[in-house]
Amino acid sequence: MPRLPSDIEVEILTRVPTLSVARFRSVCKEWNAIFNDMKFMLQTDSKIYSISINLKDDEPNIKVRELTTSFDFPVLATANCDGFIFLFDYFTKMDKGAVWNPCLRQATWIEVKPKQLYYTLCGMGYDSSGSGKSYKIVGLTYNVNKLSFAIYEFATKWKFIDDDEYNGEPGTQQSLSYNNLSLNGNLYWTANNLYTHQCFVRILDFSKEILKPFCILPHVLAVFKGDRFSLLEQCDLTLKTEIWVTEKKITNVEVGDAVVWIKFMSISIPNFTWSYECTSYFVDVNVYRKCFVMCCSDRDRQACVYIVRGDKWRKIKTDDVIGGLHHCSVYVSSLIPTP
Repeated sequence: MPRLPSDIEVEILTRVPTLSVARFRSVCKEWNAIFNDMKFMLQTDSKIYSISINLKDDEPNIKVRELTTSFDFPVLATANCDGFIFLFDYFTKMDKGAVWNPCLRQATWIEVKPKQLYYTLCGMGYDSSGSGKSYKIVGLTYNVNKLSFAIYEFATKWKFIDDDEYNGEPGTQQSLSYNNLSLNGNLYWTANNLYTHQCFVRILDFSKEILKPFCILPHVLAVFKGDRFSLLEQCDLTLKTEIWVTEKKITNVEVGDAVVWIKFMSISIPNFTWSYECTSYFVDVNVYRKCFVMCCSDRDRQACVYIVRGDKWRKIKTDDVIGGLHHCSVYVSSLIPTP
């Protein structure tokens, strides 16, 4: 039986209702591969959801709500800062992007890519050295095995960083594009040396415009109590999972040998695996003792939420979210107008 060209198949499948697409996964391997392709998912199912988690009851529960927007392009959200979410057109690579405050329903449009080079925008922070906050967006590109940066300032537009300090060291793998967070205005992310396998945290200080190592330690970062770091660590062989937190507050002081990490809790979930690229979590302490909440895609690419309290855990599938997650992050709403 003759087959249609692949681009025609994709075009037809993009017009199929979302729930039907979910049922078609088992029809054939080729279609399932198409459904798992990020470009296809963004083209057909580019939606933003708010997942609220209630930890106050004996049985924790979640509430999923789709956030409607007026954006006319497939969007991919990056890390947030002060209640702002940066959105850009991942699928067509067009010169579109917006800083969005869902709480106020405000958006500020920006130029996504400079004219000279292509940069992927992946993080947001601010310069806190003055009387107010000067918000900035970070773009990066790999060129001749070096990681180069550009900074978008809302007042002066693009600023290219040619200083060697802004280039990633050879043999260093960065996770800036999917595992970064903003704390006190600075941008932090994890990296590892491909030769020594040593993991460490890097910092981009917007006030001094300096990029440097912050401290040595592994893997997925999150903010703890609003002023500290927490860190999710899992052994690849045993799947043993632990949460570590910084003993003291993180301040805008010189980095990082004095940073002390203490073990917060262990996670006991059988066969607990996830993708670092599409994972977000937070930890807390309340009347139910220590709590761990993580949003991710499971092995079947189904979006889900894991909740751990004490020695009990629960997995809640988010049936309203069709397909895998492209990006997720812990969000705290804000009444600050967009820049």
